[in-house]
Amino acid sequence: MVDLDYIKAQLRSINFDPGRFNNAEIRELPNIILPDETIYECVNGFYEGGFALLVATNIRVLLIDRKPMGFLNVDDLRFDMISDIDYSHRILGAQISIHCGTRNLTFKSYNQHLLRKLIGHVQHRMAEIKKDQQEQASLQMQHLEDINKQLQVYLLAQQQQLEKQIADQSARSILKPDPQLADYLFAQRLLGDFQQRTTSPEAQAMHEEQATDPNQNLDNVDYATTDQSIIDELTRDAKKEIRQHAIKPPETVQLGSKSFELNPINVAYSKLPYLLRTRRYRQSPFSS
Repeated sequence: MVDLDYIKAQLRSINFDPGRFNNAEIRELPNIILPDETIYECVNGFYEGGFALLVATNIRVLLIDRKPMGFLNVDDLRFDMISDIDYSHRILGAQISIHCGTRNLTFKSYNQHLLRKLIGHVQHRMAEIKKDQQEQASLQMQHLEDINKQLQVYLLAQQQQLEKQIADQSARSILKPDPQLADYLFAQRLLGDFQQRTTSPEAQAMHEEQATDPNQNLDNVDYATTDQSIIDELTRDAKKEIRQHAIKPPETVQLGSKSFELNPINVAYSKLPYLLRTRRYRQSPFSS
């Protein structure tokens, strides 16, 4: 609430002379005007409810009607709410129509000059407010575009960082198959090595040499070539073991009521499984 003297000082600054017909409205202005609000134009006139005072400030248009017996009517029209204004004047008066959405205000006055100044101030303020709104909208749009660009840059950097992390993890990670698959792959590798050794020309030449010379030095034979070469070697060892014993007529040993026939061939063949087993594990290339 402002002081009445402050209101009268503003009215004097715009050369408005309050008459006796609008003293009630002038006394009501301190209750309506805001402390930071400035009065630009003021004019007396009539509207559909009777005599009233029309005031234009820097932020709104006020219609004040104060009647005896305490009746009061105040219309507050903000500049950003006004859609359009119609103005017309005649010889003895002028009329304005202010459209504000569903509300319409029609005001008549005999003072054409003041009413024309008031409507000019209203139009000027409406243009300024619309210009400010457009500037704010453009600034807001520019701000949204900047935010959108920053968001795109951030998302791109995040995507690149994620791809880099995935690439680093895939480079550091080693594929570890399950034990069964690992055993299968190991067996396939051993089988490939075995087939490569069996199909090599050196292995075939050694096999032919061993076949042509059965009495060669057996300690120099490579038993790791093939399984067939190991079997052939074991066969030769068995034959050599048999030839070391002279073939004698069978002897019979009497042990009590049972007789056992001693034959070197039977003895050699009885030792053959043991020799095969021990030589195989000792000469096998897969044994540690």
